[in-house]
Amino acid sequence: MRRALQLAAAGRLQLASSTHATAGGQQLFLQQLHSTSTPEASASAAAAPAFASGAQDGAYSARSLDFFDSRLQINEWGAVSSIPNNDPAPHLRASSSSYANHDGMRVDDGRYKAFLQDAAAVLPQPRIFTDPLHLLAYGSDASFYRLLPKAVIKVHTEAEVQGLLRLSQAHQVPVTFRAAGTSLSGQAVSDSIIISVGYVGKNFRNISIKDDGSRVTAEVGLLGGEVNKLLAGHARRHKLPISHRIGPDPASIDAAMIGESHGQLAAELSGLAREVQGDPQLAARIRAKYKIKNTVRAAVHGPRPPAAASQRAWPCQSGTHHAAASLHKLMLCHCRAYLLATSLLGYMHVTPHHPCAACRTNPAQVGYSLNALVDFPPDDPITILKHLMVGSEGTLGFISSVTYNTVPEVHHKASAFVLFPDLRSACDSVRHLKDSGVASAVEICDYASLRLAQQEFVSLVAELGQAQEGAAGLLIEVKGETEQQLQRRIEAAQQALRASGVHFGGQPGAPLGLESYPFRNNPSETKVFWDFRKGLIPIIGGSRSVGTSMMIEDVVCPAEHLAGMTADLQALFRECGYSDASAVGHALEGNLHLVFAQGFRTPEEVATFGRLMSGMADIVVHKYNGSLKGEHGTGRNMAPFVELEWGSRATGIMRRIKAAFDPHNLLNPGVILNDDPAAHMQFLKPSPPASSLIDNCMECGYCEAFCPSRDVTITPRQRIQTYREITRLKGLPHPTQEQQRRLSQMEDAWQYDGDSTCAADGMCAVRCPVNINTGEFTKQLRTAAVDGLDAGAGAASGSTSSAWGGRLAMMGANHFRLINGGVPLLLNTVDFFHGLLGPKLLEVVSSKLNKWTRNLVPVWNPYIPKGAKALSARPSAPTPSQLPTQAAQATQSGIPRQVVFLPTCVNRMMGPARGDDCHSGSTLDVFTRLAGKAGYQVIVPQGVSELCCGMMFDSRGAKKAAGFKCAEAITALSMASQMGKLPIVIDNSPCLAQFKSAGLNQQELKFSLYEPVGFTSLFLAPALDFQRLPRSVALHVPCTSKQAPGLSEKFVQLAEQCAASVTPTGIPCCGMAGDRGLRFPELTASACQHIHLPGDVTDGYSTSRTCEIGVSNAAGLHFRSMLFLLDEASRPKPGFRERAKELPQEQVGQDGARPSLTNVHEAGGAGGGMTSV
Repeated sequence: MRRALQLAAAGRLQLASSTHATAGGQQLFLQQLHSTSTPEASASAAAAPAFASGAQDGAYSARSLDFFDSRLQINEWGAVSSIPNNDPAPHLRASSSSYANHDGMRVDDGRYKAFLQDAAAVLPQPRIFTDPLHLLAYGSDASFYRLLPKAVIKVHTEAEVQGLLRLSQAHQVPVTFRAAGTSLSGQAVSDSIIISVGYVGKNFRNISIKDDGSRVTAEVGLLGGEVNKLLAGHARRHKLPISHRIGPDPASIDAAMIGESHGQLAAELSGLAREVQGDPQLAARIRAKYKIKNTVRAAVHGPRPPAAASQRAWPCQSGTHHAAASLHKLMLCHCRAYLLATSLLGYMHVTPHHPCAACRTNPAQVGYSLNALVDFPPDDPITILKHLMVGSEGTLGFISSVTYNTVPEVHHKASAFVLFPDLRSACDSVRHLKDSGVASAVEICDYASLRLAQQEFVSLVAELGQAQEGAAGLLIEVKGETEQQLQRRIEAAQQALRASGVHFGGQPGAPLGLESYPFRNNPSETKVFWDFRKGLIPIIGGSRSVGTSMMIEDVVCPAEHLAGMTADLQALFRECGYSDASAVGHALEGNLHLVFAQGFRTPEEVATFGRLMSGMADIVVHKYNGSLKGEHGTGRNMAPFVELEWGSRATGIMRRIKAAFDPHNLLNPGVILNDDPAAHMQFLKPSPPASSLIDNCMECGYCEAFCPSRDVTITPRQRIQTYREITRLKGLPHPTQEQQRRLSQMEDAWQYDGDSTCAADGMCAVRCPVNINTGEFTKQLRTAAVDGLDAGAGAASGSTSSAWGGRLAMMGANHFRLINGGVPLLLNTVDFFHGLLGPKLLEVVSSKLNKWTRNLVPVWNPYIPKGAKALSARPSAPTPSQLPTQAAQATQSGIPRQVVFLPTCVNRMMGPARGDDCHSGSTLDVFTRLAGKAGYQVIVPQGVSELCCGMMFDSRGAKKAAGFKCAEAITALSMASQMGKLPIVIDNSPCLAQFKSAGLNQQELKFSLYEPVGFTSLFLAPALDFQRLPRSVALHVPCTSKQAPGLSEKFVQLAEQCAASVTPTGIPCCGMAGDRGLRFPELTASACQHIHLPGDVTDGYSTSRTCEIGVSNAAGLHFRSMLFLLDEASRPKPGFRERAKELPQEQVGQDGARPSLTNVHEAGGAGGGMTSV
């Protein structure tokens, strides 16, 4: 029996071998298909005869709605809905106290209360969220729609998903699946129940790399970029000649998860660099690990099975099965699937002009993947079902893991940006490039986007600065497995361009030769090309007016019609008043992205948007036989236009598919198929102004993967979303009692979720397309509360401004010597009790104190250090009266090899942790030895025990105290460095970033500040021989160093010269944020949970003392300053000190030990920790 189950699940059981079973099964299937209990399914069944009778395609009422003759409704959450006066579906908008399964009408008639009570038995109550802040934060996506769920449930296992789906069926409660929330068409929002697999710790993150990396099985909680990094690491670790990556390459690859309804799984080969390999389903073929499992059981089989059977899942290739179910019922399930495919195929007569034929050649994403019905034989229903799941946006089932056929990573690449006098000439060239088959990617840019080019890009493209209106450009990339193959393909691409017979250049009357637009393989130049393409959306997004949303419409047509479609769409946008709209896209596929700003603040703005959508549908579908979505999925945005694009027969087939999988319409209802012709104009998301620091946020979610609090509370995007809503509620002139209650609850929750657990590390700005630093915004709110100042963003939510915190901080700043001496004493006292009480008891006591003092007292862990010893005497900086004498001596003796070293307060206070025998001496001692090997004398600023960068005050919002200490330290460093003539090394990387962010106008220090790795790489390494130590070490690059271009690479390069094996921690940020990770240990525990180090790693190194504590506790080994590793592994180069006296000026520089400014940049100084204060 088990073998029969496995064969059936794998699709190898020959159901058609029994004529009697097939005929009987078909009759039963058709009976059940025509007797479904829901209105949606009944309507679908009633329409069945029309599918075969040739009903007229495309007659759909969404096109005829007049949104200029409409009224607006704004709900409690600020969502805007446009109701046309000729509304064909008024029953879908009637306010009622009774439940209806339609957006806005799912009132709780008791079913949600019962569902949530039963859900608490399936998974822990803390993972069921019903408060206003989390409903908004976890229930939003990147689209411009807002629906607030009744609850958000974070699941950790497949069994939990199965249990919730059974409850959904039992209580008739709709559910929507959500991953990272990067969906652009509204497919991950709901006003019912959201089941979230995004950012749930270590769950849904398993991966299995098979063979040589040519196949990979990944669970849906992994980011696409993570999978690619793991594939690359697999190739390096096993020394494979070729590395691989997954086929999809969207711009959101580092933000979207594998299970994202619009991303890698739904769009398969979406992205800037598509692989030209025929049918899009071939390059990333989803294999038999689609675990539709219990989704089909719960949705199709009806009521919840008996208790004995409910413990098992619907069978799949992995071998899971439910022993209690009868073989007859299982065979019937597969017979249904088989007959579904054959009966649907019976209705379809595929011709070259049929929609299913078009979907095979164009990357259309509207509706279901009907090409699965014609790509695979009817006697292979399992394969058909699996491919129907692709792009189904959670409406047919839940996918827990995916197996990809990967594509080889080609390292020989070249790119060219070619300018054309008009769009049609550019598109004519695309046809020839596509026929040649040598271009791996061709991106088209219209004149509006070319106007946004920066100078660095303009300098690489001939005549771009003089391009006339109407000009267009193509960014062309070719690849080769070898350099010779790359050159052949470049020549073939150039030949194809010439064969098109068009003129090149941006001026119609003055054509240029193709040689003016050469292919470039210099990575720095090609990066400029692709950064321009990727940066178009941020440029537009950053310049839009406050209160508007960034819209990215996504259409596709046959490539030969791309020029005409683009021109017509541009005319439509101008007619509707969208002067800022730009058009860019993937030209080989005829895929066009239309980027523009849209407001929903007035009836006119909403009506204009409705007119634009209807006009775009007419142009794309009717005039150019295209699709309204090429990558971003149908969602709610295009659900009303599915029948317009596919016709009534094909849409009827889709409804039958939906009814077979989900007869009660409980899986993401309203998405893909929607009975409301105005659904795309309902529940539009507001974007109220909140703060100049965050108003440009597009809510795309790119920042979330880098946030240390993403798994413990909320992310930067969610902080912005919730703060916008708090601001909106505060601004209501006459709030309802419910709105007042919600505001109070959100402000209370904000204190912990929005403020306390924000590390304010700035890593969100690294990934943000419009460079929003949510950490800086959080610190601004803290400043408003602590210093009692108007920080430009209003008072901190849920807090009252009081200057007592600022006054206390100033007292500490003015008497910093007491802090400098008192903290080591306190640490030594704690270490004493560590030895006396043992680690367990001390941790329990400190945890209690942390709770009683509301997180004021840190939670102790075994890696909290002892107090540091007092600094030993070192040469001090000259006093002002000594400066002329020092300068004269420098002139007489030649170039001084001196460096100013600031041992920061955190390293002056914290010594080694108990058990860290290798951490001997201070960073000053170690750096003095290291610099001495290279012939450098180390100078310490005067009054070093009083110096501080101000970070400990700034992170708490005490801006006045922070500015005072920073200015004091800058003055001392200026004096010590002879007004910036000597290089200055700050031993703690975050402190260097603090000096930079202070914004002081100390021009003499602009190119003088370094952190240890940048200085060693640029100044000391040429004078040192590194000997690899025979051990395996871990490396953690602080988040502030990650934000300096090229510095992370220098960390790895230096570490690999010092140790036999180096393993980076691989996390964006450890979440320590000074002492915040000790006061809120769950923040660091969450941020560091994905550290996975080999068993032979013995030591860890970094350049941030507090980060070292956090990652030590997470990894279970001691991390210390990287200066210790550099000192231990280095030796002076023989005779270098003598040769240094004869070095030419361009190597040593005229300003002391620094290279000249030109050579600094050539040597990567800008990426080596150089800052401006």
